[in-house]
Amino acid sequence: MEQDTIVILVAAAAILGFLWNLHRDVADLLERMARLEGLFEGFTRRGPEGSQ
Repeated sequence: MEQDTIVILVAAAAILGFLWNLHRDVADLLERMARLEGLFEGFTRRGPEGSQ
């Protein structure tokens, strides 16, 4: 293989690795946001204390 081809392959592997980590981080962030959204929904639908 020529040196240029090796450089291109290494750069492509680095970019794919970066994108894979970014995807995983975004998925984790979405999961956390959904959990917080559920907590806020439950909090806002709760009635005043002592009125049942």
